[in-house]
Amino acid sequence: MRRMINRICCATLILLLATACGDRPSGNLSPAVNAAGGGGVNSMEKIRASGAITFGVKYDTPPFGFIAEGRTEPEGFEIDLVTEIARRMGVTPKFVAVNATNRVANLDSGKIDVIAATMIATRTREKQVDFSAVYFEDDQRLLVRSGSDITGVGQLDGKTVALVQGSTEETVLRKVAPGAKILTFQSWPNALQALLRGDADALSTTVGILSGLKQTADQSGSAVQIVAPGIAQGPTAMAVKQGDSALRDELNAALMSMADDGTYQRIYQKWWSGVLPEPLRIAVIPMGS
Repeated sequence: MRRMINRICCATLILLLATACGDRPSGNLSPAVNAAGGGGVNSMEKIRASGAITFGVKYDTPPFGFIAEGRTEPEGFEIDLVTEIARRMGVTPKFVAVNATNRVANLDSGKIDVIAATMIATRTREKQVDFSAVYFEDDQRLLVRSGSDITGVGQLDGKTVALVQGSTEETVLRKVAPGAKILTFQSWPNALQALLRGDADALSTTVGILSGLKQTADQSGSAVQIVAPGIAQGPTAMAVKQGDSALRDELNAALMSMADDGTYQRIYQKWWSGVLPEPLRIAVIPMGS
């Protein structure tokens, strides 16, 4: 009996040691794990199988993504950009409306494959997602009502600034204007209404978004202005799940191809001509074996 107990104890000890050292059978790993290199993801398999790719985009942030009055489908700079990317990938683009607070959750849940929704690439966010190459960049500035004495962050002490919850603009503003009062909203149109009502003294985001908000205000008969100088740079990129390198590489290849043949520049000029300077120069890796 004692010998039998000793054998059982030895066998148990050997099993525990083998498990602790990671010496486990490898033949039962799922194809998704094997294909992605041990725990990664590969959305391209699903995209190729379905023939469609789903982008999380803005429906309320002109000129990046919005639904015009009397229309039912989104349009805008990012909509045109990802529609062309999907065409070059040989799949059909689909769109889901997202905002700053739910876009990563929608990506993680699989509701969308790619975030293309004015998402500024930061090192903090890179801990949650993988970013594509940057496809847009401009400055964070302020939007104020005409006649305001605010000309920059130096006049924000004690003032109320409208922002969107979960945006990088809030983090930046708390650093450069710690005396400002922050008022957050779920969307930029709601933040704009707070500015126009007088609930906020200023609104802060990137010039691209501010230009669309200013256009909306102008159309409603409200006088607003964008004030300089810039507060911080805003490099904008698409985002995929962490480790989804196959999809990220496809997005980058399409962006490079568009930059190479002038398609990116044409899309940029369509939406930004007269608003922002020359298009961003997307880094293009040369073709070759």
